[in-house]
Amino acid sequence: MKKIVLTAAALLAVSGSAFAASDNYGSNGANQPAAAVDTSYTASVHKSQPADQKPITQGTDRNLFGNN
Repeated sequence: MKKIVLTAAALLAVSGSAFAASDNYGSNGANQPAAAVDTSYTASVHKSQPADQKPITQGTDRNLFGNN
């Protein structure tokens, strides 16, 4: 029973000091406006083109390593 009481007291002390050390606890930090969203393009073109697709070949061509 003594261990339980000491453990509970230690947990309360640690959690209380964690809130006391926080710079944002009880401040007006939660009421700040949200940051603006960046909608600029990161690529050189605005609209991406579909990828070039190769036709499907039936069977194997024995070209295992891509050497032609």
